[in-house]
Amino acid sequence: MSKKNNDNNYPRKVFSSSMAVLCALFVAITSILYILYKGWSAKLDFEKWKDYDECGI
Repeated sequence: MSKKNNDNNYPRKVFSSSMAVLCALFVAITSILYILYKGWSAKLDFEKWKDYDECGI
């Protein structure tokens, strides 16, 4: 009886552990993309305003 109960829980364990891994991957990829976007945005902003550094604005 114990083995039968253990077999029923196996798909749940696989699903829950795979969901945890997928969520962690999603958070990691989203964080990396956000950091890259902010760096790219800052670079574009710097390039846009670098000509105005010496004019006192």
